[in-house]
Amino acid sequence: MSAISGNYFPPEYKSFPFKEGDLLSSQGQGDKFSVSKVLKIDRIELKKGASINIQGKVFVASEDDFLLVVSCAFGKPEFASLDEAKAAAKAGTWHIAIAHAPNRAPGAQEGQVVVGHKAVEASELAGYRQWKAAFDKGEAGVF
Repeated sequence: MSAISGNYFPPEYKSFPFKEGDLLSSQGQGDKFSVSKVLKIDRIELKKGASINIQGKVFVASEDDFLLVVSCAFGKPEFASLDEAKAAAKAGTWHIAIAHAPNRAPGAQEGQVVVGHKAVEASELAGYRQWKAAFDKGEAGVF
């Protein structure tokens, strides 16, 4: 991995306080809490002139730089409290709403707290592998 680090992407795109396998919880729809899992964290390096699709808009790097893309499985908002979400994370009884979503670091960490950790299994990465193959061909973006 090269040491590319420019100023095209803001600093918050270049760090992420959680690690692969972390189970996170946040409060969302209808004040319910969900559990999500960090599946993969990719350091995406862009050379000057390369493009990336972020939230449906194409950005062309004006200098060599990188950003982190955080892939998560997002859970259903199904718990009345953070304590309930923690208990579900520990017991493995939370339910997935979206099996894979690639996000920028700021969006992936917004409002999240760690409620557990469980190693990522190969079977959980099917959506990630499909997205990554399309992303590498320039056919997919990030949120």
